[in-house]
Amino acid sequence: MRISKTVQETEGVRKAVVVMATDKAKFALESAGLLTPEIKEATGSDLVMVVEADSEELADKVIARMEELVSMDISKDVKKTSDLLNQKVTVINIGLEIFKEALEQQGVEVVHVDWQVPAGGDTRLVNILKKLY
Repeated sequence: MRISKTVQETEGVRKAVVVMATDKAKFALESAGLLTPEIKEATGSDLVMVVEADSEELADKVIARMEELVSMDISKDVKKTSDLLNQKVTVINIGLEIFKEALEQQGVEVVHVDWQVPAGGDTRLVNILKKLY
């Protein structure tokens, strides 16, 4: 998501998405008008990059930049990568299902635990969530 957000800030780029080709991601791409026949054929272990830009030349440049960012070796210097992407890291639970599906498509055993606010409510958590949204 950070890669998508970073390249979307490029002038002339209307939409940019990097996702695993899970069914949920394909549904989201279809809703955004970005689903192509090639993406329909992709599997959950395939990485999909889609760009809608003012020109084909710009779209090609943005795709190349996305490929570069995806293939960076972040294990060597995480700080450098974070600075390069120029993004503040925020962790939220949106997309967890898509991530779980992508792992399962690759044969990784995943244990998913659903958590809900207790019946009496957790006012601190609710207040934090209100600030986020």
